[in-house]
Amino acid sequence: MGKITKLTPATSKKESLRTTVPRSIVQQFDLTSDDSLEWKLEVREGELIIVVSPVRHSSTTQEQI
Repeated sequence: MGKITKLTPATSKKESLRTTVPRSIVQQFDLTSDDSLEWKLEVREGELIIVVSPVRHSSTTQEQI
């Protein structure tokens, strides 16, 4: 089984949620607080799969959600 984290409100005025990235994933991908995560939704064999990939900040503009 994978890691489990709890969702909490991002702010009291928005509908977005936040979660904590488990330490093992932070270490595996050498993530820092300046990194971003890209979320992609895919359907594989009838199941919804969420693919999360690290995106490092660069000099180019990146879309922020």
